[in-house]
Amino acid sequence: MKILSTPLEKTFREWGADFLEMDHIRLPLRVAGAGPEYEAARTAVMLADGGDRAWIEMRGHDLVDFLQRILSSDLSKLASGEGQWSAMLDGKGHWVADLLLFRLTAPADEIRIGIDLPAECYSNFLEKIELYHFAEDIEWLTPEPTRLLLLGPDAIATAQAAVHLEFPSTHAFASVQGETVLLIQRPDRGVACAELLGPKEEIVPLAHQLSAQGAVPGGWVALDILRVEDGRPRWGSDFDQHVTLPASNEWQRASLTKGCYAGQEVVAKINTYGESPRQLCKLQFEGPPRPLLGAELHDAEGHKMGRVTSWVWSPKENRAVGLGMLRRRIAIDGMEIQAIDPYDGTAVTATVAVPEKVFG
Repeated sequence: MKILSTPLEKTFREWGADFLEMDHIRLPLRVAGAGPEYEAARTAVMLADGGDRAWIEMRGHDLVDFLQRILSSDLSKLASGEGQWSAMLDGKGHWVADLLLFRLTAPADEIRIGIDLPAECYSNFLEKIELYHFAEDIEWLTPEPTRLLLLGPDAIATAQAAVHLEFPSTHAFASVQGETVLLIQRPDRGVACAELLGPKEEIVPLAHQLSAQGAVPGGWVALDILRVEDGRPRWGSDFDQHVTLPASNEWQRASLTKGCYAGQEVVAKINTYGESPRQLCKLQFEGPPRPLLGAELHDAEGHKMGRVTSWVWSPKENRAVGLGMLRRRIAIDGMEIQAIDPYDGTAVTATVAVPEKVFG
């Protein structure tokens, strides 16, 4: 399959970035080095390419009712200028698309929702929208904006100052539309994160301006460390279309009180009668750093019970941390299990932490 470039690739090349290919997209791997980039995201502002995600805008008088029937979250709670975790599932509760929804500010007689999703889910999601759409008054646009991430404690204020916009609420994540640039505050990058979306001719000069003002360009290594430290699973790494929402422990995307939607029966049944046969859990590893991505996870008797889906060395915790898909029998807070080093077969002790179940 063809490897795609993002609109910011040339800019990051000018900054000296190395690149990797992730989900058929070429993305910056590191620029100044993972250490300085991570430090900037923890103490000031790091710039990154958000091109691993896609963007769709939908509008129409029937839009909320339409999405309410096909997505897992309760859109009646989504106010103008605010955001919401969501998902599209199939009838068996498996993921179709990982979604963040943003209710865009619009005239009182118009409803506009921005849908943020992994680039790999883009085509399949649009096909499902086409399939589910009949006579509803809705339409969708696929603008393919340039996407610049700002991460760190100063990121929100820096982004607002750069585009002269302020978020209209104190919601955990939100959006505000300027004349040509959209500013969103997103919850899934591990630290405070603002993202600027807009035409390349607008975003690229802003990227250079912010770099000149001291923001540190960064890449995938730093982004992944921040994500895993915060326990944020990623589509394609920790879950995909073969995994159910309950197995991924992403309960904040699900409403148990609204009407039916695809997969709702499975989600409600597992919540009521027990846990998923497999669960995605956080892991803390003992000992010096050794790459354990993909390592088998064993119980005390040596039985294979899962695998490591994400692994990083955490400067924040000064140890290796990760995520893993585990069988229910060992998906218990505080349980000690063994990760088998795929290179030499030695065992590394890992402690399990089960995410708190929080509903949308």
